[in-house]
Amino acid sequence: MAKELKILSINFPFKTPWVVQEPTLATQRALFDFHVVVIRPYLLLGLPSGGPLDVDRYSAFTHARKEMAAKIGDIDRLLRQGGLLVIVLNEVQEFTFNTGKHSYTGGTLYTTTNYDFLHQHFFGCLSNGKGENVVTMAADPFLPVITKSTVEWTAFIVARPPDPFSDPAYFARNGDKSYVGGRVSLSAGNVVFLPNFKQLNEEQFFEACREYMYERQGSPVPAWCEKIALPGLPAADERIMNINEELRRVEQAKREAVRERDDLLAYKKLLYEKGKTQLEPIVRRALNEVGFKCTTGETLPGTGFEIDGRTTVGSSQGILEIKGSKKQIALDEYSPFVPKILADFKAKGTQSKGIFVGNGLCEMPPRDRLGEKVFSPHVLEAAKTQSVALLNTIELYCVVSGALSGKVKTQELEQIREKVLNTNGFASLIEYCKEL
Repeated sequence: MAKELKILSINFPFKTPWVVQEPTLATQRALFDFHVVVIRPYLLLGLPSGGPLDVDRYSAFTHARKEMAAKIGDIDRLLRQGGLLVIVLNEVQEFTFNTGKHSYTGGTLYTTTNYDFLHQHFFGCLSNGKGENVVTMAADPFLPVITKSTVEWTAFIVARPPDPFSDPAYFARNGDKSYVGGRVSLSAGNVVFLPNFKQLNEEQFFEACREYMYERQGSPVPAWCEKIALPGLPAADERIMNINEELRRVEQAKREAVRERDDLLAYKKLLYEKGKTQLEPIVRRALNEVGFKCTTGETLPGTGFEIDGRTTVGSSQGILEIKGSKKQIALDEYSPFVPKILADFKAKGTQSKGIFVGNGLCEMPPRDRLGEKVFSPHVLEAAKTQSVALLNTIELYCVVSGALSGKVKTQELEQIREKVLNTNGFASLIEYCKEL
């Protein structure tokens, strides 16, 4: 049997010793050097399953994208020479990189998935989920593989796959209009989709591979065949090209709409985030919506102090400190801000308004933590004597919502800015929290 088939398996373990096994597609082996290639998509970058997930480092994102694209040419050669590609459907992992994630001018949203080695849009036809139920539908050499193995599917096909996988013949399903077994003939070869297995009947699997390779295998297309004219073929090619262009435009429009939606959803982080990386950028964005035109964080010259940004619009400049906490914002979280204000005054020679934005009690429902209660009594008292305005992120969210809906007018935003810049202690925005 080992002489009849050369099998390479990627991320799907076989007990049979002559099957060549590799953990990922980042292998130096040429896929088209084998008769059969088995691929079970795997999770990338050590990230958890699910999605979409944001990737902060562009180098990590491009590494994953290159890994998924590196063997596309090999797969094409494998199928052109009559090979068999077996895809064991596994959970989809989608993650994104936004070039403008930490800016306020927007950026380009890039997406990649662990199915991009097939097609960059293939993941769109899949759904994640676990189960064991399988219903057979039609005859296929791989049908006995399913019935004689222990199946535990982790992903399934729920929509029409993209071209050239768009017309599969299904032979197994796991529910109404959801499929875990199917085949597509491409070039001189075949692509077979199978469910995930808890235990595989390997002998039955090899028997199915042999039938596909030696009994179903089509003849390789001769090189001269492409030069033979066929009426209607140029028009068909042009239609496909036009459709692909339209799909590209639609996909771009979708990505822009998704980016706009994600930009809006990010404002909800004001209601629950406490981590520095996530909370600081969205607070600055929210203050920009009020018209403050914030700068990003910086280290004060000649000191080791870091501030979270500056406001540049209004009767005076402000410097920002942004904190989140499961508890009230306590004095030990507030007090490091005061030396920063003094150091900034010493470095610049002009006094800046301290603006401390807090998301205290962040695990409580927003309506239960309006007002000054997110700050401890000591913080409230200290801010009054130290020219610091305290802002509640919940109330800031309400202002942003009002600005986006048009219910808070430009003149009112100017009043809000001046109120913040001229308040010592808690700057209440409660009057804008009617629709929370």
